[in-house]
Amino acid sequence: MRILILGNSYSAKSFFELFKQNSDNIVFSNMRELDNYIEFVNFSDIKDFCLANEINLVLILDEEMINKGLQEQLSAFNISAFSPSIEAVGITVSKAAAKKFMHKNKILTPRFIIIDKPQLGFDYLKNMQIPQAIKPDNHSFRECTQFAETFTQGQKIISNFFESGNKKVIIEDYIEGKNISVWVLSDGYSAKIIGTSAKYQNNVAFFEPDFVSEELKENILNQAILPTINALSTQGEEYIGILGFDFILTNENKFYLLGYNSFFDDINVDFYTYGYELDWAKIFDSCIVGDVFLKYNFVPKNEYMLTLRQDDKINFLSAKTKSNLEKYLYELELDCTDYKEAKKIWRY
Repeated sequence: MRILILGNSYSAKSFFELFKQNSDNIVFSNMRELDNYIEFVNFSDIKDFCLANEINLVLILDEEMINKGLQEQLSAFNISAFSPSIEAVGITVSKAAAKKFMHKNKILTPRFIIIDKPQLGFDYLKNMQIPQAIKPDNHSFRECTQFAETFTQGQKIISNFFESGNKKVIIEDYIEGKNISVWVLSDGYSAKIIGTSAKYQNNVAFFEPDFVSEELKENILNQAILPTINALSTQGEEYIGILGFDFILTNENKFYLLGYNSFFDDINVDFYTYGYELDWAKIFDSCIVGDVFLKYNFVPKNEYMLTLRQDDKINFLSAKTKSNLEKYLYELELDCTDYKEAKKIWRY
């Protein structure tokens, strides 16, 4: 298969390396540090390259390219491009749009307000119980949700988000619990959970944690995932691709949807490139065709898996037992402060 990967992220690099392992694949990328680097000036260049080189699959992981409709432009020339459409991706690009979508479709999410001026946020905080979660409208691991423990701290967080260029900021009720991510594959009309993880501050992730039971997955599927997929389909915005759901899970197993991701995020992607013995290139192509759920089952390897971010590096570990996983972690002599804090919250 001849594949082009567009994106400049750790996830893009992970899939490039994965696809290269298959000797039948020829893989190109627009990431300078990778082999077979191709520089594109505009979308026409990409289209021409795909046609000239008989590219079988384009994996679009560049958010700006998705937002500007590259998938639609390539599809018009019968080039198989894996990414959500420009209409469907809105809930993954803007946290404000996502919160409005959840509210409209009665998907449980923490109470929130969307502000476009700092003073509106200051006035809101004065009347709310502290702490409150404050998040920027855009998606970036470098600019994540922050928690205001005092009114003064909240003022500073809000001001900083606006000063960094955000046009909107979301303030929502803080709910104590575990952060979990659920990843699904969707053909636009149906969806299947392909994996779950627990996260801590976007620096630590643990694959398939014990506290995410099959019953809980089923409830999440019926109460959050399928309502999302069905609502998008009803609006004529069928979501085709990988869709991530970020939840907070309380000690009573009540879950609140916090946001969406348009593909595996960097802290989770290794679970899918290393943790499954699947031909993801064929899966992505089959998803576009619409027969993916007839052909594939998603059963991970029987291993415990963990990722730990240290600065700009993500370390991936796997083992047959939890004790060995932790042993390997400490043998690497990494800073395990975040990992220890995560264990307290995850309680495993």
